[in-house]
Amino acid sequence: MKHRTLGRTGLRVSEVGFGAWEIGWTKPEEGDEVGRLLNRALDLGINFLDSSAAYRWSEELIAKYVGHRREEFFFATKCGSWRVQQPDGEWVQTLDYSGDAIQPAIDRSLQRLKIDCIDLIQLHSPPLEDVVSGSGLEGLKRAQQAGKVRWIGISADGEAARAAIRTGEYDTLQITYNVLEQEAGRELIPAARARGMGIIVKNPIANAVYEQPRAEENARLWDRASTLLSPEVTAGRSRVETALRWLLSDPNVDTAIVGTTNLRHLEANAAAGDGRGLPPETLAEIARRWERVAGEHPP
Repeated sequence: MKHRTLGRTGLRVSEVGFGAWEIGWTKPEEGDEVGRLLNRALDLGINFLDSSAAYRWSEELIAKYVGHRREEFFFATKCGSWRVQQPDGEWVQTLDYSGDAIQPAIDRSLQRLKIDCIDLIQLHSPPLEDVVSGSGLEGLKRAQQAGKVRWIGISADGEAARAAIRTGEYDTLQITYNVLEQEAGRELIPAARARGMGIIVKNPIANAVYEQPRAEENARLWDRASTLLSPEVTAGRSRVETALRWLLSDPNVDTAIVGTTNLRHLEANAAAGDGRGLPPETLAEIARRWERVAGEHPP
């Protein structure tokens, strides 16, 4: 596993990180398989785990199964969006990006994780108005000054990401970017990099939509995949491997967080973080095809 420096944080993170959304649906008392998965991720050299207060039991699972290996990984989580289980078992989501709400949210994450300090805390997909005029950033900074978090970041796309970059206050940007959705790589990611921000890529394999069409709204991505990831391009690689190696060929990307509950998929994903990327001729062919499909199927 190769490592890259996460922007101005200076953290040396694995090229392939672990996204903890999918494991969060497992109850901690039923999580032995998740425990094997998390420990295997660390054994493979993955040292960046990304979670959120919105990911149900995710933080508790990480604490339970790899908390004893805390020195082996950097932990990133998110606030502003969280889920709380009700007495009837239903999970209720709350969105509150105010500074007053963020303080107790961070405290709850610290309690669930059983740690004193979070490596990276991120605002979780705030709307544009909260980025521009909300108090969430001040809440993050107060937590940082109190020693509860080391670095502060934001998970955002589009105009919200653009506004966050302009502030110059966030240490990292988590953004959607993949071979089927390359738009962020043209402007937003270079702009964030120019500010010294670390780049964390979410949805790096487009939720594997190119494996089979799952919903009508994925039709645009399915059409793009048929061109960008045709057999002539993948050249014997799986589409997932090709997508990850394409992404990690971009020097502006620091880590790509991939979520899974499948051990075989985890091992295959980690293998793409060996620093080899894709051959230049393959990258050039994907670039040529992208110019065509981006015009035919705009976002």
